[in-house]
Amino acid sequence: MLSQNNYNYLLAAAVLSLSTNAFAHTRLEISSVMEGTSNPATHAQSNKVHNYLTISHGCPPAASRNPSMGTSVVFPNAISYTPIIGVNSGSGKVFSNSPASSFYSPLAGLATLIRTGVWENSGVKVDALGNIDGFWAGGKPYRQKVSAPVNVEFYSNTVTIAPASCARTVTFELAIADFCSVSVPGTIVKDEEVLFWSPIPNFTGVPGQPFGAKVADANRKIPVGPSFSNYDGYADAAHTIAGDGWNSPATITVKRDLANNPLPKNCTGNGGLGDDVYVYPSAEQINKELPIWSEENQTGINYWK
Repeated sequence: MLSQNNYNYLLAAAVLSLSTNAFAHTRLEISSVMEGTSNPATHAQSNKVHNYLTISHGCPPAASRNPSMGTSVVFPNAISYTPIIGVNSGSGKVFSNSPASSFYSPLAGLATLIRTGVWENSGVKVDALGNIDGFWAGGKPYRQKVSAPVNVEFYSNTVTIAPASCARTVTFELAIADFCSVSVPGTIVKDEEVLFWSPIPNFTGVPGQPFGAKVADANRKIPVGPSFSNYDGYADAAHTIAGDGWNSPATITVKRDLANNPLPKNCTGNGGLGDDVYVYPSAEQINKELPIWSEENQTGINYWK
């Protein structure tokens, strides 16, 4: 039988878990790394970072979260697709026509799955050339109402910032779907069935922006406008109101190793400290690769679309 002290402790822990998960999102446990290096304590020889995708809660309603059944993750690919790149030199992001190779390498293969945590099924996603663009994991519903988050293990690959660029950081914006139901296609779901943590490139110069929803939300800075991809995330099946994860993607930032890869002397961004570069997967890539198939190259049996 629990003592009163132990009971109080467990009750406090449960309340803390509930309050934390109510405000948390799907994020990477390690969201910032130095270029060309790994976790110094592990995998030093492979130069890959042992990372986790952390799913903090299931789908709404918030008072009784629906169990998570799985996740689908896409990293930007700049070989088979054309990502959208923004550069912030101190006055906000501005669209760049420069190729991704001007800023970083490799251009694809930025992450690969290790194992799946609570779910028994998983797979990777590849482009037409076999470059790994992301992964998925899923299976039996996992109730997260009063529990620890789901952690899905993966390696994030070593990234090098181009020596001739003025980038001091390169941030990759991920497209993620955490689903609580696979019975409804992702293009028409509402938040109760799937939560999308969607990258929305609403900044100066991006063709087609501002992207948004049929109903604006001034508090969340969501304008009236067309969707960016088929998987932006909406609270209603009619795609009228943008959902919880709209323009709230998980990210991983690569920081320039200034000691071994100093900025060129002509860099003026952010008072001479360098530019911050942001890389978004194209809508074409999200539309093709966020759905889940039995084969890595989006063929075979479609598990969720």
